[in-house]
Amino acid sequence: MTLLDCSHQTIDTLSNASATQETAQALSLAQYDSSQRTACLEVWKTVEAQFSEVPLMCSHVWTSTWIEYFGDLVPYSFVVATKDNVPCGICLVTEGVAQFDGPMAVNTLHLGTAGEPASDSACVEYNALLVPTELQSDFMQGLMELLEKNKSWDAIHFDGFASDELEAWNLPVSDEGFRKIESRYFDLKLIREEEREVISGFGYSTRKNLRKNMKSYGDLNGKWAESVAEAEDIFADLVELHQARWQKEGEPGSYASQRFTDFHKALIQKLVPSGQMGLFRVKLGNDIIGCVQVLIDRNRVLCYQGGSAEYQGKLSPGVIADYLCIEECFRRGFDAYDFLAGNSHHKQKMSTHHSYLTWAQVKRPRWKFTALNTLRKIKQTMQLIQKSNADEE
Repeated sequence: MTLLDCSHQTIDTLSNASATQETAQALSLAQYDSSQRTACLEVWKTVEAQFSEVPLMCSHVWTSTWIEYFGDLVPYSFVVATKDNVPCGICLVTEGVAQFDGPMAVNTLHLGTAGEPASDSACVEYNALLVPTELQSDFMQGLMELLEKNKSWDAIHFDGFASDELEAWNLPVSDEGFRKIESRYFDLKLIREEEREVISGFGYSTRKNLRKNMKSYGDLNGKWAESVAEAEDIFADLVELHQARWQKEGEPGSYASQRFTDFHKALIQKLVPSGQMGLFRVKLGNDIIGCVQVLIDRNRVLCYQGGSAEYQGKLSPGVIADYLCIEECFRRGFDAYDFLAGNSHHKQKMSTHHSYLTWAQVKRPRWKFTALNTLRKIKQTMQLIQKSNADEE
């Protein structure tokens, strides 16, 4: 049986020697270009149906929507894994646009919905492979061998994968292209199991500040969108607040990109009805305190974007919006409220635990990387000399 009626490259890889005889079957990997989009996305649905839980960032709905809004900008292809001629895994491979390493332009490949110019980036986090866990190492080995045939790329980027998953693949990642970042979260499941109130999970000073803010604000009203129409209304307020804040600081804001904005408007249509996206708004009378957009990934809430009113004295609208959204997510039975990558003071005080996300690169031995590393070492040495001289003075 032929998976798709088109020309393709294939490569076979055997399962790990430690695997049982029943699972020690060969994987066949094939790469298909974007002209086979329709057929490949049908295969994506077939593969997805084999999983009890599907990571949102590698789901059919997320991937197909990303292709719809970014596919004309970012070249892409599909890599399909089959076993006994039956599709069992699939991933998207993109060719980076306007990608740089320091001042140098580089040709990059990316796994998943990534590779956009920074001004348009969807900023994928909790990226994942739609491949059974027990086959992922073999899939990755075969994928690297398959992509090695393409001589045009300088580096392959693995953007925003859970660190424990990526590390299990034993990729030859470069030290200078490896970033492991905390992703802080509030453990709703733990609070629920211990039969405690949400506010008890915060530190003493945060609890004190929250109670003071709640008392100062008075009769706040939190609203979780129950329909697409309500979600669109809250999203419009979120965009306005978000843009006002960043433009005041001299930054364009995420929604300056029409492509990015349209992508999320389309996701609202698809993910709100399926319970995979939430929009939440806090108001005081007719005044909007803050809005939060969250994505739901395997019963985990990902705090994707937000917008809040300006600070007034010691009142913190952003903190209040997040706190009330956490309370709402607790009531709705979610397991965690994840603030995603970054370790800001706000994320620290609003979280109870952390996991790790990793951005990594596999680099080819290019002269540009050698030159860039040399320049970086020279810069570091000069900084140390300057610091030493300043200390002596």
